[in-house]
Amino acid sequence: MHVWLITVGEPLPEAGAPGRPWRTGMLARALIGRGHTVLWWVSTVDHFRKATVAVRGERRRVGPGLDLQFLAGRLYRRNVSIARHVNHQEIARDFKRIARGEHEKPDVVVSSLPTLELCDASIQFCRERDVPSVIDVRDLWPDEILARIPTPIRGLGKLALRGMTGAARRAIGGATRVVAISESYLSWARSMSGRAQLTEDRVFPIGYSPLDPLEISRSDAGKRLVSLGVKEDVKIVWFCGTFVGSIDLAAPIEAARALSEDTRFQFVFSGDGERRSDWERRAAGLGNVVFAGWCDSEEILWLASRAIVGLAAYRLGALMSLPNKIFEYMSFGLPIASSLEGEARALLESLEAGVFYSARAPAQLVQALRWFADHPEERDRVAGNAQVAFNMRFRADRIYDAYAKYLEELAAGSRASERTCVRR
Repeated sequence: MHVWLITVGEPLPEAGAPGRPWRTGMLARALIGRGHTVLWWVSTVDHFRKATVAVRGERRRVGPGLDLQFLAGRLYRRNVSIARHVNHQEIARDFKRIARGEHEKPDVVVSSLPTLELCDASIQFCRERDVPSVIDVRDLWPDEILARIPTPIRGLGKLALRGMTGAARRAIGGATRVVAISESYLSWARSMSGRAQLTEDRVFPIGYSPLDPLEISRSDAGKRLVSLGVKEDVKIVWFCGTFVGSIDLAAPIEAARALSEDTRFQFVFSGDGERRSDWERRAAGLGNVVFAGWCDSEEILWLASRAIVGLAAYRLGALMSLPNKIFEYMSFGLPIASSLEGEARALLESLEAGVFYSARAPAQLVQALRWFADHPEERDRVAGNAQVAFNMRFRADRIYDAYAKYLEELAAGSRASERTCVRR
């Protein structure tokens, strides 16, 4: 089977790309492991480094069975900007141009939503050529953009986003199947498009590929972190991720301020992103806060082994449902302190794998951290619940092997339908 995966804004499987494989990267691995070939359509702009990494039309072999096809779009400096919106329009046009000249017809196409323009173009391509298609909903665009517009002018925002809303409706409504990272996202997709509740549509959580503790082979794995001020003998309150608009470190920073005299705790924020300077300014002068930058696998494991809790720190009203961050912390056997409402809160509470705090109530986070520190046996029980739930339900190898099998069945069903039509 030859599969097209259409996703921009993920770490690419190349040297120098930050972080570990995300959803498309893990799906590509699963497909290749099952004997298939993958053409992954990506952007010439590296979303993380804000740098151009390829020329227009370039195709690059990055491993057995995996090619990257680069789509040209202008460079943008901020995630929320006119330049990024224009970039999305440009790469959608480039997809149409390149896809028309492809000689090998894909057996199935999976397009990640967002981006909307690229999803719209890919579904149009699939419908014209009778290729089975999947829209994979992982962010609620354009609703996520609309939620960031101040309430008094949100009506104008809806008018401005009509084109994006139309693209979402066409793409979701025109896809053969819809996949989503959670039930609420799948419900949103049906509501957005008026799509019937098809039993063939599926939920595949993001999941996570656990790091092997044996990967800590360097005796100095934490040397860089210690040089930055991370302490080895304290209870680390840890955030690991990208500093983007949906992330809100205000409450953790204020919690650190409230706990500045409690020498048991230290707050370590690992990662980077466009809002890093904002959070660094807010935390200026706090001796119990360290910004660690991007961490490699050994450093992540080093921090995970010393953390008392993992922070899922999202802004008030964030539309995330079950983000990767939750499963990453679970894989380390860490209790989670989360500011997400909805499915995330319900999941953590049902599993007894973490606690909820309001993004506007740092005191709630302070209370939770003190409780974990004062009740180590209960903290360890919650940590154990997180580890067991991860191993049973959220391991990436299980999730993406099932996802790959789902695509095989979709492609096989399409081929069977074509043979029936020919006989008739």
